[in-house]
Amino acid sequence: MAQARSVLSGETELRRGSGGALLGTLTEAATVSLGRAEGGWAEVTLTGWIVRSSVGPATRDGFDLAVSATDGENMRAEPNGTVVARLQRGTLLRKIGSRSGWWHVKRTGWVRKRSLAAPLETAALTPRQNPAAPRASAGPSPRQIPQSQAGTKRAPAPSAPPEVVAGDAGDARVEVARTAPLAVAPEGGRVGTLEPGTGARVVGRAGDWVRVRFEGWMREADLKPAAEGALVGVSAAEVRAEPQRFVGQVVEWRVQFIAIQTADELRSELPAGQPFLLTRGPLPEPGFVYVILPRQQALEFQNLPPLQELVLRVTIKAPRTKYLATPVVELASVVSGMAGK
Repeated sequence: MAQARSVLSGETELRRGSGGALLGTLTEAATVSLGRAEGGWAEVTLTGWIVRSSVGPATRDGFDLAVSATDGENMRAEPNGTVVARLQRGTLLRKIGSRSGWWHVKRTGWVRKRSLAAPLETAALTPRQNPAAPRASAGPSPRQIPQSQAGTKRAPAPSAPPEVVAGDAGDARVEVARTAPLAVAPEGGRVGTLEPGTGARVVGRAGDWVRVRFEGWMREADLKPAAEGALVGVSAAEVRAEPQRFVGQVVEWRVQFIAIQTADELRSELPAGQPFLLTRGPLPEPGFVYVILPRQQALEFQNLPPLQELVLRVTIKAPRTKYLATPVVELASVVSGMAGK
């Protein structure tokens, strides 16, 4: 179990031992490494980032930090990123890195087995083998935990992986400095190679990646018509950055199926009671996507195994929900991933 990783099926308590003292609450966005199992409990290790002003030094049990904020503090997937846990005051942590104003920390604790969704890499807690899947940060929780810094509460600021920033970058001219791969998305599959000296314009940014646009020539015989009506290679980050451009458009996204769920009042962008697919993606991006299903199609997805990859054509309905950076889309068609599709 030591090398397996899993996401959570919902918010769950993190305790010091199997049934021990409460350390905090993990959100559905958390991805954990699995350790030992004991009865109905599983040992898990969580890593994340916590603001420096909310922790102090500690020298107990091999830990070197402790949460000092009066009301506890959020642990995030990245600085200012998605909340993965809400830690109690006094919770001990091990420091593993730092970034301006933030500590990168680790903590091992115990959760109930029933709170674990299908493992990402191996079936550590169940005998059934799951399909191999790209490792990714888990998606958002339906309930956002408030943030607190130095004892002062403020509104939550959920965020997804680094957003694409457009605007001023759109006129920046650059030149390829060395032979470099061209990817379909940040950390995505390679679609080609650019040679040194190739000129381009920067039209967006996502972390240490830039989206570029360049011109070139190809023989007509090497081309074929694109899939009609569907945009390919659009990231969720781009949709959030330019909603006016993408809402209402049909895109082709590769996702991992997690479960069929029913919309509630926390997801006001979906019709109440509407069935939808909870999916991870669009791959290779971390995060989740809510895929609205026509009611008559919900039965078609009930027998899909968790982490089954699907290629879907979907219509963008909303770039994010009110509380989470999760796009809402409506299923147009299934391109691949289901028998008979």
